[in-house]
Amino acid sequence: MRAVARCALLALLLVAVARGQKLDSLRVNPPSHFQRNLIVGNVVFGTAAYFYFEETWGAPNGRFHFKNEFHDNIALTDEVSHFYAGYKLTEGFGWLFRILKMPEDQITKYSALQAGLVVTLVEFPMDAFNPDQGLGVSDLLFDYGGIGWALLRQRYPNNFDMKFCVKRPPWDFENKFLANENEEFANFIWWGTYRIYYGHVGVGYSISHNAQGRVESEYYLGAGTTAYDLIRLVSPKFAEEVKALDSYFISLRLKL
Repeated sequence: MRAVARCALLALLLVAVARGQKLDSLRVNPPSHFQRNLIVGNVVFGTAAYFYFEETWGAPNGRFHFKNEFHDNIALTDEVSHFYAGYKLTEGFGWLFRILKMPEDQITKYSALQAGLVVTLVEFPMDAFNPDQGLGVSDLLFDYGGIGWALLRQRYPNNFDMKFCVKRPPWDFENKFLANENEEFANFIWWGTYRIYYGHVGVGYSISHNAQGRVESEYYLGAGTTAYDLIRLVSPKFAEEVKALDSYFISLRLKL
């Protein structure tokens, strides 16, 4: 019942936002309401995200504490994933703001600020007061590093990128989208790639755990493509609308 009530509330808020956008679009010279809509959007989706994290990641109902980052038994995979999150959130918000017709000269600033707000709130207060997590200083630094890399690529476009793939289907694990257990972290391979036409070559990093449960680093060489690049072969215009598919590396890989 509580979940139904939450969904109903979020649906009403989304309808209100959509109705406001529609009324604006009917005016001859509609005024800019980007900041207003940004605030409302943060409230709506922030509320939804809080409910999701509360059920899956844990609620911030404990005392403030720091995470033990030096003995988490997952090596650097958590930090790499945070760098990737900051990077892709910045890119994703930039894409969203273009869809919403935000002035081009404001997109870079607002996409970085929005990504920074999200990753900061995840670490503080969500993780900082979560009894099972804790504030990760390195996590936050890598989040901000990813945002910086996204801004650098916008300023100086290049063929280098970052992608991921998984060793096993995510539905084999309890947490389908966000890694929480050691084996879930070990399922991801993080790639630094270089684009060559419609393909990519890259170097990958992952981890595994030996029979004693200790973490071991893994390194890969890979070559492949993405669903975005395959669609771009057929329809470049449509491919730009689904550019998020550029994140997953469909590859042949060699473990070193």
